[in-house]
Amino acid sequence: MTNSAKLMELVSQMEELHREKHNVPLVFAEIFKDEINSNDEQRLFNGIKRVIKKYGQDSKTVAAINEFTSVISGGASLDEIMQISLDEVENPTPATQLMVDT
Repeated sequence: MTNSAKLMELVSQMEELHREKHNVPLVFAEIFKDEINSNDEQRLFNGIKRVIKKYGQDSKTVAAINEFTSVISGGASLDEIMQISLDEVENPTPATQLMVDT
């Protein structure tokens, strides 16, 4: 089974289970957030850069990356997050200064 076929099968299984158990979205979201939070910052940063460099020439893939990022972030695209990050590194707001060691 290919990766895409496996993902589609898992989505179908989750949808079916969700009909019976209404906590599927909550459990999924909490596990997803835990996985993101367990990743260290440098590894996350390098992984995102690697994906962009690898697939950045394919506009459909970039659109999919931005759509996925928008879903998990609550609305911001990856390019918006990257631009805000650049701006915050150059001119940190007090909130950013409290969150990170500069």
